[in-house]
Amino acid sequence: MALPSAKTDGDDENPAPGLSIFAPELERQPNTFARPRRRVLMLYNHHWTHVKTIAHSLESFYRFSRYDVYFATSSGACQFDLDYFDAVVIHYSVRTCFSGHLSGAYDAAIQAYRGIKAIFLQDEYDMTDAVRDAIERLGINIVFTCVPESSVARVYSPGRFGNVRFVNVLTGYVPFDIHDVKLSKPMRERPIVIGYRGRRLGWWYGDLGQEKLIIGQRMKEICSERNIPADIAWEEADRIYGDDWFRFLANCKATLGTESGANVFDHDGTLSLEIKQALLANPDLTYREVHDTFLRDREGEVDMNQISPKIFEAIACRTALVLFEGQYSKVLEPDKHFIPLKKDFSNIDDVLARVSDDACLEALTARAYRDIVESEHYTFETYVDVFDRAMEEAWKDRPMRRPGPWLPLPPADAYPPFRSAYEYVHSEHFLRRVWAALPGWLQSLLGPVVNRQTWHDLWLRCPTFVRNLIDPVFSRLRRMIKREQ
Repeated sequence: MALPSAKTDGDDENPAPGLSIFAPELERQPNTFARPRRRVLMLYNHHWTHVKTIAHSLESFYRFSRYDVYFATSSGACQFDLDYFDAVVIHYSVRTCFSGHLSGAYDAAIQAYRGIKAIFLQDEYDMTDAVRDAIERLGINIVFTCVPESSVARVYSPGRFGNVRFVNVLTGYVPFDIHDVKLSKPMRERPIVIGYRGRRLGWWYGDLGQEKLIIGQRMKEICSERNIPADIAWEEADRIYGDDWFRFLANCKATLGTESGANVFDHDGTLSLEIKQALLANPDLTYREVHDTFLRDREGEVDMNQISPKIFEAIACRTALVLFEGQYSKVLEPDKHFIPLKKDFSNIDDVLARVSDDACLEALTARAYRDIVESEHYTFETYVDVFDRAMEEAWKDRPMRRPGPWLPLPPADAYPPFRSAYEYVHSEHFLRRVWAALPGWLQSLLGPVVNRQTWHDLWLRCPTFVRNLIDPVFSRLRRMIKREQ
């Protein structure tokens, strides 16, 4: 399966057959460079395009790159000659540290390919040794990393990766096209005072990973005690995707947030395995006990505190931010762009007083919108410009590839465009219609099964490759059940 490709605007009589063309209604930046353009193949994981920031990341290369970018799913067979392209890029949705994300066919083809090879990475604290091995095995030339520039040499040894260029990027940027979702609600018309969707992360991610859960749990208790309208949740079944996420934010006066990432590196996967085994042997262990045994000496090996894509999304929706104190990649300033919340909640009275003041929130969100969104310093266009400049530098002394005119694939228009593929993910699946047809008593009986501790324990016992294969199915089923409820 290959989805989608950049449109060549008629400048090439032989567009890459088998690589689909983007929807014509998408506007592409005017090309001021001499034709023909360089060709780039980007491999991505189609199981994750329901996450808006991933979809926007992929689409931004079509919209804003000065090069012709083609897209293909990474888990299938490589049915064409990579020499058709001037560069091959692996998107961060393809987790090369886990089996199954990059097919054996693409792995072998990329190793044999002699053009420029680049990779975007996130969550580099997971299976770091496997990430390093993939960079080396595939012969990657450029790594777009989320590791702070000051710490890159600690994660990727110059002695081992001296010939690899590392370029720093953020985990997310200001979303585009959200004006189509009709989000212009004044604070007084927003029914939810504090809304939040966190996540229950494994304890091996350390203190930073647990903050996503702690801020939600504690704030939900406080809002319940004080009768403050709130919609706060952290289970996987409660997550919201697509434009529904922006609509949710637009109904909230404020949302919670913490710094993204983890300051504990699990280099070879043994740390998470040891903690899982300890929890299976003694389910009554507390996080603090696990931390003292396994994490105390590993916390803070590399400072990976980063700004989250959800923070950019909230600012774009003019939703106020209540954030744990932190650096946030030096993008935000406390009191100017967000309401700082101390991690021990000692200033909660002041925070709630500010959240209850609509005029204060309007001023806060207007400042954040002006400095972050309207400044255009953190757009996906700047993200792609960083990519384009890095590629231009890598191509400086390389001739443009112009191999034979034919690839052994069907015509380019045989596949649906990326936008259609993305919308299909959100279309009403037949399973949802089946669920809606079930009697209420049966829905009530089956619904709790999704969250039973028994299933969680069984899930922990599954080998990693099994979880990678069935996780997309389970995630979709949980979302379907939650939405119908």
